Amino acid sequence: MTPMPKALIFDCDGTLVLTGDLHFAAFTEAFALQGDALDLAFYHARGGLARRELIADWVADSGSPIDIDRAVRDSIDAAAKLARTGQCAPNPPVAALARAWGARPSAVASNGEAPVVHAILRGAGLHALFDTVVTLSDVPAAKPDPAMFLLAAARLGTAPADCLVLEDSAQGMEAARRAGIPALDVREATALATVEHLTRSLTAPA
Repeated sequence: MTPMPKALIFDCDGTLVLTGDLHFAAFTEAFALQGDALDLAFYHARGGLARRELIADWVADSGSPIDIDRAVRDSIDAAAKLARTGQCAPNPPVAALARAWGARPSAVASNGEAPVVHAILRGAGLHALFDTVVTLSDVPAAKPDPAMFLLAAARLGTAPADCLVLEDSAQGMEAARRAGIPALDVREATALATVEHLTRSLTAPA
């Protein structure tokens, strides 16, 4: 089993909070403003991509004439609005670990933009659990660039090797590898078993 780390760094979308439907609804609303519609299968196949990359891929693949900058702005606004209406369900085993972690150092590091990530965490009732939240707004490049995780570790005052990342995307796992931080891919049953083991270890009677 994974040894107890000194700090935890959580991805947000799909890892800590189940936001797939929320983001697709936001893209749907934003694209409709320009007379377009995002394909659901295309969206699911690109989980983990930053917003601008996903929209740019759609334009390149579909030949859509939508304005990328406008679609980015409109989808950010729509996602933040949806998050504020409470459409944010925590991912139960991962959220349980975040709660059990208590006052120990912890962070969120997300490819989302600051207004959206903070709204999602507040909507899910998890925002107050974390010492710091690092978003795409804080770094020059999205995952798989390691900057986001390295900044989170630095803000927590913890060496990267002493942290543990929880992720749900290939981009996030690669970013953790480049940052030199051990990581769990919560899409895998063995990783979820480790998450549950850590939670039990933290909540077991002394």
